[in-house]
Amino acid sequence: MHFGPRWAALPAIVAEQLVAVPDPLLTSLRPGPAACGAAVAASLARSLVPAEDRAPPPAWLLAAQHSSFRQTLAAVRRYRGAVLADPVGSGKTYVALAVASAFNRSHPTACVVPATLLAQWEAAGKGLGIRLALASHEQASRGRLPKGTRGLVIVDESHHFRNRLTRRYIHLASWLLKRPALLVTATPIVNKLADLGNQLHLSVRDNALAIEGIPSLRALMQSGCHHPALGHVVVENEAEVGARPARTSRIIVPGAEECVVLDPGELVSRLRLSRNESVARLVRRVLLRGAASSPAALVGALQRYRRLLLHARDALQAGRAMERSELRRFTADLGDQLVWWELFPIDHGSSDLDLADLVELDRAIPAATAAVKETDPKLQRLRDILSEEKPALVFTTSRDTVRYIRERLGDLRLAWCTGDRAGIGPGLLPRPSVLAWFRAGVSSGAGGPRHLVVTDVAAEGLDLQRAGRVVHYDLPWTPMRLEQREGRAVRLGSRHSEVEVVRFAPPVSLERWLRLEETLAYKARLPATVGLGSGGRHVWSWRAELAKRFDGAEAVAGLAGVSSSLPGLLAGFTLYRPTDPARCLSATIGWLDVRGVWTEAPAVVAERLKAAAAQAQHERVDAETLRKYLELLAPVIRDRLGLTRAGRWLAPDPTSASRNLAKRLAGLIHQAAGLRQDGRLLQLERMLAFAAGGHTAGEEMLVERLAEAPDREIRAALSQVSPQTSWDGIEARLTGLVVFAPFTQAYRPVAEREADASPPRNSK
Repeated sequence: MHFGPRWAALPAIVAEQLVAVPDPLLTSLRPGPAACGAAVAASLARSLVPAEDRAPPPAWLLAAQHSSFRQTLAAVRRYRGAVLADPVGSGKTYVALAVASAFNRSHPTACVVPATLLAQWEAAGKGLGIRLALASHEQASRGRLPKGTRGLVIVDESHHFRNRLTRRYIHLASWLLKRPALLVTATPIVNKLADLGNQLHLSVRDNALAIEGIPSLRALMQSGCHHPALGHVVVENEAEVGARPARTSRIIVPGAEECVVLDPGELVSRLRLSRNESVARLVRRVLLRGAASSPAALVGALQRYRRLLLHARDALQAGRAMERSELRRFTADLGDQLVWWELFPIDHGSSDLDLADLVELDRAIPAATAAVKETDPKLQRLRDILSEEKPALVFTTSRDTVRYIRERLGDLRLAWCTGDRAGIGPGLLPRPSVLAWFRAGVSSGAGGPRHLVVTDVAAEGLDLQRAGRVVHYDLPWTPMRLEQREGRAVRLGSRHSEVEVVRFAPPVSLERWLRLEETLAYKARLPATVGLGSGGRHVWSWRAELAKRFDGAEAVAGLAGVSSSLPGLLAGFTLYRPTDPARCLSATIGWLDVRGVWTEAPAVVAERLKAAAAQAQHERVDAETLRKYLELLAPVIRDRLGLTRAGRWLAPDPTSASRNLAKRLAGLIHQAAGLRQDGRLLQLERMLAFAAGGHTAGEEMLVERLAEAPDREIRAALSQVSPQTSWDGIEARLTGLVVFAPFTQAYRPVAEREADASPPRNSK
């Protein structure tokens, strides 16, 4: 039996001693001890240290990879998903395998990788003693994914899953229900910011970062805005200086003699293409992209366009729809970059292609074929480059250009590789054998190939460290392709201290049509918008950099005053669960001006931290000034706490399927309550909490199915979902307060200054 305490004298509560509290939150915001600005600035900066798991990294990881390993493992454990976006060639495969080994322990790890990298991943797993269950992206498109595995899944080159409408995305998202996933890619953003959001949604719920001030990841991506909290689920660390070879660049500008024999722009302008402008634009671009690659690629594009028109004519005469396989053959190697299937209105048997172009093509193809035999200044410049001793990788978007180069430069004994064939000179060889000549530790020897000409099929994941030069013979459509190409040589284990990158710029006449350089420059700026790459350091990298700058300095989570002509408050707070006081859920630093306007802009915070760090002496902050700033700070913290509470019950933008399912669950809950079915009632309430919260892409598909499913299927689906995160009982702690004010010897409290500023009363 439990008895209450025995009082010597019963306590008395006197009504006259009760004091009204303007804001209950103020009673829990307790500033620390008085300290100098430098000590409080160190406390604020170090509160931003990225979360790192304490698991020891395996011995086979390089020291430069330890930070990525710990941060990624921490993200996967907390959010059940993360994107590992370290630079190309920094060893992401080994970091991912280290994370999987720590997470899955002795269980086999499912890996979904490009088909061209299956052998490479299998060899890496065997070499490290890690059991892998491998499946290719192509198998994922057919729904063939590893069976008999559990735990963390690795998805390599995850940018191939950036489109939610593709079959490979739908199959993978459904398969990942209740499973964490690590997405590995150096180029998560290809065409738009939503690319990153779609990849994250494979395993990270839409409201996973609500406690960080992001109610919806999808809404953030669609708005085009950035937020430092993205750094919790996207890990990007640069390899140590010297770990990879340096990169130098050179641009080859086309001469005036190019495009003289045959003007591709004038040729294409004579074609009528299609009455549908979207289709016409796409066909025109494919033809001009061929011209920008080589005369042979232009001929190949014209011939494929002719076959496409013949197929469209046959389909029209037979009353059938044109097959998508014909469209894919037309775009050839450019399909992944250019084709937007929704542009083709072929559902009713017509794409509006103009069959009159067949007559024009019968004249244009012979003229273009004749131009292939003419002197090619661009090809001559490539010969000059390849005549040097340094081994080179020559990249092109067209298989026709690969054949054109190896035939016209046959005396150089070039190795070559396309999607389905490989060889040296005119001879065919197995693709792995050809690529093996250009890996680290391999010498070509006498008579061996020195240079490799490839399409973009060899631009992902392969280690070709023997190459000391990368040549972009033509330009791809995205900076992702450029980075992937260069990353084959600029990577760990390279034999060279420096890798030269040579870019062939397109002729001015073609650039006016294609705007390749302009498009590449625009898309290259997109990753920085969400904090990726060197241009995105202002988004989340600055947090780690600030924490590192103050590492080792005395830190006090207290109150400091800094003399400044710009008054305001630099404040930091963290969120915790009382049941787990050692685990920080969220850390925030912001600047609060005298009007109560709050900002977390990195530039503002970094500047104020720098000013505070320069203050070594103590400045007294009077109680009245502190009280006023705390009253302004309380609503900021309350809004953040409100997001955590609301996120449990209501998605920020619920879909119609979520609403319908919640409505049906409410009816089932009413029935269970009336029948006093306590166990069933508890299950249904858990399902309601799931339906009303944020979801992964696979969970959204499940919700859409359950919204129309029979009642028994809804009850059975509970085992397929993980419970929503509960944010009950979150409390805030201050990590430091720095008051900026014009401190002087004559500094007086705010109340006295306001009294002096008020107009004098009338006196008799």
